[in-house]
Amino acid sequence: MIADIHGNELALRGILEDAAQCAVDRWWVLGDLVLFGPRPAEVLEILAGLPGVAMLRGNTDRYVLTGEQPAPHATAADAAGRIDLVERFALMAAGIGWTRGVLDQAGTLEQLAALPARLRLELPGGTRLLGVHASPGADDGPGIDPAIPGDQLARLLAGCGAEVVLGGHTHHQADRRAGGVRALNPGSAGQPRPAGRANWLLLEDGGGPELTAQFRAVPFDVAAVVRDLRRRRHPNAAFVESVLDGRG
Repeated sequence: MIADIHGNELALRGILEDAAQCAVDRWWVLGDLVLFGPRPAEVLEILAGLPGVAMLRGNTDRYVLTGEQPAPHATAADAAGRIDLVERFALMAAGIGWTRGVLDQAGTLEQLAALPARLRLELPGGTRLLGVHASPGADDGPGIDPAIPGDQLARLLAGCGAEVVLGGHTHHQADRRAGGVRALNPGSAGQPRPAGRANWLLLEDGGGPELTAQFRAVPFDVAAVVRDLRRRRHPNAAFVESVLDGRG
């Protein structure tokens, strides 16, 4: 399981090198694939070639497709009157436009547009898996996080129709149980927390009621990603650098 690659090809390649020793036969990719990193087209190309791959759309993928932005600067009108929000709105809009242009030029924008919001799978033993980005009901807002209160997590998962829910979005690895549901988060591949190690999740089905979850983290060259951002004149380079080195 991979989530939140955010256009970071170098981190993704590190994960796949690590996975080569694990005999992975199926991949789920839980959204936020392209925005912010220097290599969005390359990320989509690599993902499309993975064995048994299924991908879904995250909130930042939606932003690339629609031009939407998150609160508190969802529109230019929302940001008006606040210099800091106007600047953030403009930078986000520039990053969205840059990424959309790269994907359009590569001919992969339609690939992103075709992604579903959820993934479902029933294992041979009857365990039902649901893949989401943030939660079963939304691609943004609260998600599967080690710090979210159990009662709030139970409300997010209520009525999901699965024994195991897998989601990204928070960038934190997590293995939680709430309301009779196991909730797993592989963490972020491209903008991990803590910084510097690309996160992913190896999930194994032994045929019993319990799945074995192994959280893995692979170091990658943060400085090389930052150099690539600047070389490609990415408008969000300073922000992404602060996230990658743990300041943001």
